[in-house]
Amino acid sequence: MSDFLKNLRSSRKKDRSNPNSKRHIDGHFYPENDRRKNRDRRSNYSENLESLLVSLRNILPQIVDNAYSVTDHFEKISSQNGLLVEAKIHQYNAISFFFNNLNKIFTEDLFVYSPDQNFKTTASYTSGTHYTKDDILTIIRTMRKEGATFAIIADYLKEKEIPTFSGKGKWHAQTIHRLCK
Repeated sequence: MSDFLKNLRSSRKKDRSNPNSKRHIDGHFYPENDRRKNRDRRSNYSENLESLLVSLRNILPQIVDNAYSVTDHFEKISSQNGLLVEAKIHQYNAISFFFNNLNKIFTEDLFVYSPDQNFKTTASYTSGTHYTKDDILTIIRTMRKEGATFAIIADYLKEKEIPTFSGKGKWHAQTIHRLCK
């Protein structure tokens, strides 16, 4: 047997024979004194727990006061957010009211009938101005009541550059005739 194996067997026998030995197979020796300090031992655990409970009892009223303060601040924030939402709704309603009135201004009947059978506009329009279907039908009915023929009405609408309902093509007497039925 080799010397290595003999030494290995003899070292194991020595460790088994002396149970108090701190020497291990790897050959390292560990001192017998304990590495833990006295404050780390479990005997002080109950003292630490009691001091922790005392500190918690002293700090608990401050925690409760802070919690009430936080809830008060959240209530104020939520009420301010409610007011902000109401203000935004009021703002949007005002904007809607403004544009509705602006729309009414531009869609009013701007045509005035003059006694000499000529229609005059109170405002000048260029090509591409938006007319509603009701506006155009009002013009056609008014001119028809005054005795204008379908061809005269079609020529008038072409002259004023009022677009057809589809926005394509031109006004024709037959189209006016169908609208008057």
